[in-house]
Amino acid sequence: MMELSRFPLDVQVCTMEIGSFSKTTHELSLSWKRGDPIKIYRGLKMPQFNIINNETDRCHEDFQIGNYSCLRALITLERNIGFHLVQSYLPSILIVVISWMGFWMDTDSVPARTCLGVTTLLTVSNQASETQMKIPQVSYIKALDIWMGVCTAFIFAALLEFTIVNYYWRKKIPNSCHINCRSKTTSESWMELMPHNGQGGLGGTDTEQPSPAGGAPPSVGTPGEFSISQDDSRRYRLLAVRIDEVSRVIFPAAFLFFNIVYWSYYMSHRQ
Repeated sequence: MMELSRFPLDVQVCTMEIGSFSKTTHELSLSWKRGDPIKIYRGLKMPQFNIINNETDRCHEDFQIGNYSCLRALITLERNIGFHLVQSYLPSILIVVISWMGFWMDTDSVPARTCLGVTTLLTVSNQASETQMKIPQVSYIKALDIWMGVCTAFIFAALLEFTIVNYYWRKKIPNSCHINCRSKTTSESWMELMPHNGQGGLGGTDTEQPSPAGGAPPSVGTPGEFSISQDDSRRYRLLAVRIDEVSRVIFPAAFLFFNIVYWSYYMSHRQ
């Protein structure tokens, strides 16, 4: 039974016991040969582990019918991380870095930045699922689970950052002015649409322009009623650009800090 809480940066200690099941300690007492009793073949190699140490110890088995002598060999195995670096760690790092490319895109590039964020999020999620299928299922969190979870959180945070930036970039402030803020009144706009005759009166030179039904001038839209306030719009757009500029520094710095803490903590326990 292996302890996989530090997988794949774990060190396993495997034991081998030799004992008697028929003779008690009064009849048989086992002991290790002096010097170096454990001989390991030099060409012995394991696909996932390196043998880094071996120790000897004595143990006793206590039963109701008596005590039995036994010997225990402790073999320390260190897992090779080259495979996991190539298959798990480096690809996830590249995916996280790619998700930051949106910080250098235009703020109004909604399709490109959305596609980039969603694609990287789905890619790292799929990679985490494939990794879980290759290792034993345990009920506790492993070191690789923490890594994949943090990478997913960084990509999700980048997508959330774009949502906030796009909200401020497109934010519209209703104008407080009413009909008097229009450049021209409805009647003035209608009068300018009518051609003038030679005596300065209204009417056409050849044919008269028909008036709308009821003789009322046509209604003109109210372009100033819900227009964007230039000062507020400029302020929100500058804020959106500023968030992107700050994210270009905050996200790489935070991910670098996580890497320093992660690798320092787990590699120190491999010594």
